[in-house]
Amino acid sequence: MGHEIRKTVDSASKTTQEQLDSLKAQLEQLLTERINPALLEAADRADHAVASARELRDHQVSNVTTRVRAQPIAAILISSVIGFIAGRLSK
Repeated sequence: MGHEIRKTVDSASKTTQEQLDSLKAQLEQLLTERINPALLEAADRADHAVASARELRDHQVSNVTTRVRAQPIAAILISSVIGFIAGRLSK
């Protein structure tokens, strides 16, 4: 009887190990075929979005710099008014 129990346990253990190995192989295939390419595509899109944001920021900074240099008095007055309003609102 003890020999039969041991044989049943060994068989169940072997079957379980085979199922785990099969599941591991399926998971690795899923990662390789589906998830990794999707992650790479998302990372690529994020890189493009960051590059576009940087380019937009640089353009806006250049635009503001040009306007301030063209009309420095107006820039100082506008900054002063904005600072005054922000100071009043923060109290």
